[in-house]
Amino acid sequence: MVKQLQIRSVSFDTSFLLKDDSSIDQVIKALARDRIPAYVTTTVASELEQLKIWGRITESTHKKAIQRWMRAHATVIDFKNRLLSDALGQTCLQSMERHGIDAQHVINDCNILVSNLKNGVDLFLSEDFHFTSVITKEVIKEIQHAACSEYSLMCTTQLYSIDAKTFLKAYMKGSINLDILHLH
Repeated sequence: MVKQLQIRSVSFDTSFLLKDDSSIDQVIKALARDRIPAYVTTTVASELEQLKIWGRITESTHKKAIQRWMRAHATVIDFKNRLLSDALGQTCLQSMERHGIDAQHVINDCNILVSNLKNGVDLFLSEDFHFTSVITKEVIKEIQHAACSEYSLMCTTQLYSIDAKTFLKAYMKGSINLDILHLH
């Protein structure tokens, strides 16, 4: 029997919004068509602006990323409780370090993961390998475990971090085939 997850919401990573690949636009189209709530964390929104300001992406690339986010009707989310956010961010950084990833390179990544978990996001769409790797699955479990006493929503949330091609293989009318996700 196929295990399905009815998607409550998705969130986009900077890499997802910026990648020059038609599969990204297919995902955006499916999400908009099926009215799946979509989000962008304040960290992702800030990264997009910084990349444009620093000249690391062109104005047209920035505009395309914003248009994708708008076509999906994505809204900006954040984790407002700074004290708990910092504590969970530290849990994330420590977990990343235990898995051999330099904490200096993942501070924004941890902010994004914590915001997504706190807001009950089901799918985090990213084109960065480290976000879609087995390591990130373990980090997410550790953050959830650390947060359970304060936020029960974070105990029951199943956050899956996947790329566009995996999404397109697993997606069907508002649901994700979990068997396909577990193969990746």
